Amino acid sequence: MIARRFLLKSAAAIGAAAGVGRASAMLPSGPEAARSAAADILAGKIHFKGDGSYEALRQAATWNARKPNRFPNAIVLAASEADVVAAVRLAKERGWQVTARSGGHSFSASHTRDNSVQINLSQMKQIEVDAKAGIAKISPSVSGNALNKKLREEYDLFTPSAHGVSIGMGGFVMAGGHGWNSRAMGLGCANLQALDVVTANGDLIHASETENSDYLWAARGSGPGYFGVATRYYLKVYKRPHVMKQTGYVYAMDELEPLLRWLRITMPSFPSNLEVVLIAQAAKGTPTLMIAGTCMGDSDREVRAALAILDTCPIVGGEKSKWANVDVVLPLDVEAADESMPTGARYAVDNIWTNASAAELISHMRKLLDFPTPQSHVFVQVWGPVQTLPDMAYSVQGDIYLACNAVYYDPADDARCAAWVVEATKRLDHISVGAQMNDENTEHHMARYLSPEASQRLETMRNKYDPERRFPGFL
Repeated sequence: MIARRFLLKSAAAIGAAAGVGRASAMLPSGPEAARSAAADILAGKIHFKGDGSYEALRQAATWNARKPNRFPNAIVLAASEADVVAAVRLAKERGWQVTARSGGHSFSASHTRDNSVQINLSQMKQIEVDAKAGIAKISPSVSGNALNKKLREEYDLFTPSAHGVSIGMGGFVMAGGHGWNSRAMGLGCANLQALDVVTANGDLIHASETENSDYLWAARGSGPGYFGVATRYYLKVYKRPHVMKQTGYVYAMDELEPLLRWLRITMPSFPSNLEVVLIAQAAKGTPTLMIAGTCMGDSDREVRAALAILDTCPIVGGEKSKWANVDVVLPLDVEAADESMPTGARYAVDNIWTNASAAELISHMRKLLDFPTPQSHVFVQVWGPVQTLPDMAYSVQGDIYLACNAVYYDPADDARCAAWVVEATKRLDHISVGAQMNDENTEHHMARYLSPEASQRLETMRNKYDPERRFPGFL
């Protein structure tokens, strides 16, 4: 079985949002008064810094075992939209900022900030499907595998979701959404048809193409730069591909040049339902290259024909190992035993989009292979030919996605691994056309995540809808 990072880094009738009762307009002043008022409004769901439960909740909010050195003033375990409204209003009254946590898989833990209220949405697990309209109405904290399991087993439907197990749809969608079959069915953010959101003033609104449309535009790709808390997504769903297969080859590292050259030349011919990735690693002590493809389609013949493209590489026959046309059901319901980015590890990551030639890629890839740990790796994903995008915040893409992933377990390696990632990625700056926000590293290496026009438009919206910067934006 191929792990998620091996496989990609693996007309709508939309209901109006239901109303939510108003929280108290004003709160008493002083820390103890704020604590008392919050307890009344949030029914014991708020945990302040210094409370016995606080630190465990702060650490649990981040999947990465490398926890951030940032400490919210309070953490709210929201069970309803009313809780979210109350939390935002409390933050406004106290002069605190607001962050939202759905699945917690942000590598940088951008959902954990100082002087803030962190709204943890993990207890909100709504999934409602209108099969006739082709819409799934979900809480952002619902994981992609849980959503697709329900779609598969009850409706024979599918929607692109993250390749990893337990990753919430919240960040996946809002930061771009390059997931299973996204080359064929579109980005997660492009499949977002509408959403319910709590604004900086603590009002619950519905946003669509025709109502509060700025909030939808920004939700489609602004990631941690968003100026609201999404409480419900209305996602487009599709007829499920009934055939899913994978093929892969493992080669020696000295085959890097012919493999990359073939990949760069051949990728324009890849059908949109074929996902191809290349990973350079030394996880078992020996440096290797793995190229793998996943294809989803309606017939066995179609899928096998697409995967056969991998057999045209001129170094086929010299592989260390191979698997071909392996039947799979995706996304996985449990983490694979050979997961390249497993739960419990520490991570430092960064990435670029590039349209570089084969010669440029070969030259730069060779300089990235000084891995700081045996588990670390360089990941290459075929994305191009790039998609025609609708008008939305998401606005930067390239033919190739390249990521430097430091994976390790010892806290003593934090500084060394973080430095390797930044230094490695900075070497790629002159061939970069931007970076993917799902795996951002804005705290240590700011990149071009949005086009200049989209960035300016987003900033204009933030000034209009969140002039007090209730939502902190990018790290």
